[in-house]
Amino acid sequence: MPENIKAYIVILVFSSIAFHFAKKATAEILPVNQFKQFKNSWLILTSFAFLTFNYWIFLFLSFLFVAYRVKKTSHPIGLYMAVIAAVPPISALMPGFGIMNQLMQVDYLVILSAGLLLVAYFTFKSNDLAFGRVKTDLFVASYLLLNLILNMGATTVTDILRQAVVLYLTYFVPYFVISRLIKDKQSLKITFAAFMIACFPAALIGFFEAIKGWLMYSSLQSALKQYWSFGGYLSRDGALRATSSFGHSIAFGYTMTIALGMYLFVQNTIKQKMVRFAALGILMLGMIAPISRGPWVGAALLVTVYLYLGKNAISNILKLVMASMVVLAFTIALPFGDKIINLIPFVGKTDSQNLDYRQRLLDASIIVISKSPLFGNKNYAAEPEMIKMIQGEKIIDLVNIYVSVLLNSGVVGLTLYVSIFFSAGLMTYKAMRRVKTVDYELFQLGRSLLSILIAIMLMNSATSEVLIVPYLYYAVIAMCVAYTQIVKKQLLVNQLNPN
Repeated sequence: MPENIKAYIVILVFSSIAFHFAKKATAEILPVNQFKQFKNSWLILTSFAFLTFNYWIFLFLSFLFVAYRVKKTSHPIGLYMAVIAAVPPISALMPGFGIMNQLMQVDYLVILSAGLLLVAYFTFKSNDLAFGRVKTDLFVASYLLLNLILNMGATTVTDILRQAVVLYLTYFVPYFVISRLIKDKQSLKITFAAFMIACFPAALIGFFEAIKGWLMYSSLQSALKQYWSFGGYLSRDGALRATSSFGHSIAFGYTMTIALGMYLFVQNTIKQKMVRFAALGILMLGMIAPISRGPWVGAALLVTVYLYLGKNAISNILKLVMASMVVLAFTIALPFGDKIINLIPFVGKTDSQNLDYRQRLLDASIIVISKSPLFGNKNYAAEPEMIKMIQGEKIIDLVNIYVSVLLNSGVVGLTLYVSIFFSAGLMTYKAMRRVKTVDYELFQLGRSLLSILIAIMLMNSATSEVLIVPYLYYAVIAMCVAYTQIVKKQLLVNQLNPN
């Protein structure tokens, strides 16, 4: 039996278990028919990936399916979040014609942007919020436009058009469509619940990978006859770093942290304690499996911010610290405690050479940035200081989005980039404060969103802008923008109907 078929069968088994718990965890938010639609969409897209045996047929069928499916759902953003992690974003250059040998880089996530989000926008669009009405819109547009302009001097017109399409589908479409199509509190709740449908199977599959030492999705490359630079086997301190359907362990951990933040809201709707603990346990397995320390720190910050924004903030944070100390003491006492301690960020010594490399890379980056501080240097990799940082894989392992933005677009670009997050976060915080005494459930949604956004800002300092990462953080920023508009509507309703 081919390896990809074996993997497909195992994935179906673990996804069935995951969906059982996801259904129970989201029962108070998702109607049964809605849950089935999201779950079946995940299963169909996964089946396309494993059973078509041709990359372009897989993408074509996926495009047709999501374009059809989105017209049959009343919650398109929920559908998007439910299937966003169903398949690894294996990428390829789309063949061109005439004077264009290659059209553009495509993958599963680009197909979702084009076939699901764009179709959803033109199907469900309204004129409630014109583009440019919120500051975050302007920062997003300015940042993307700046990068396009800076690229003009270093490439051809054809390549600029290609890059414009990629920027549009990768960054702008997820931000714009999600921020406009989440129009009420129920839609935002369904979006949170739908993401559990995406992340529960990913978590269980990833944990199985870590235990078995077998990456479930690695065989897809040969099955689809399309090879890429991700999806390979990586280990840390002798343990396999699971990737699940994300292509890299950091992207896996990054996603699980965001899922944890959304679950902190979803758990409030779960009536059965056992289901609540089981669901949290599944996400914790997904957090552990990739052995990604950046997301671990991000998750710790997320929980701390979440507690701080709630009732009895100081007391709850102290309880968290005390519980963490007890767990740490228990871990040290275990026979394999030293191995676990070595993996803990800022404490363990595992992969200390990576930290040394990142420090040297940061020093080299600062020198390169100082040569063209305002707008950066698109050819920074050719600078002598950066050439010295090329590793054995013939790459510069730049695992820090902020430094990457500085190198590519300078202080101006970084200012616009950071302003996207700060503007969305500040709007969310103000909206939370205003709605707290009016609609506490709406306040809780904002509490989760702001906690996630702050955690993302930290995690972006220890990851690259690849794979699912930009899609997720632009989606969260979009949800923050949508949240502020929902709060405005709710406050207006309360003013008109004070009783």
